[in-house]
Amino acid sequence: MAVLSIPRGKLCEMDTDAFDTYPILHKGRLYNIITEMDMTFREVRSMLDWLDARGAFPAGGEDREPEGPYSCPAEGFVFEVDVQGSEVVVFRRKPAG
Repeated sequence: MAVLSIPRGKLCEMDTDAFDTYPILHKGRLYNIITEMDMTFREVRSMLDWLDARGAFPAGGEDREPEGPYSCPAEGFVFEVDVQGSEVVVFRRKPAG
């Protein structure tokens, strides 16, 4: 099994052709969740709240470099994600703990 090793902030340079994009409206803001895995609405909402609380999403169209990747705990799992604007790329899910 290959181990994914990605330099900080470089997740979105991966080949994501097999990933699907799921638009979701959460707390009045539109996000694109980009992933190849199935996620529950609770996982997605929890992940977005956690990322927002840490300032992962730029305010008012602010243009800045992404700070990710993030290890985001949500609903008993840890999701490895990268954020660019309102796009959240979810690469893996592992059990928390």
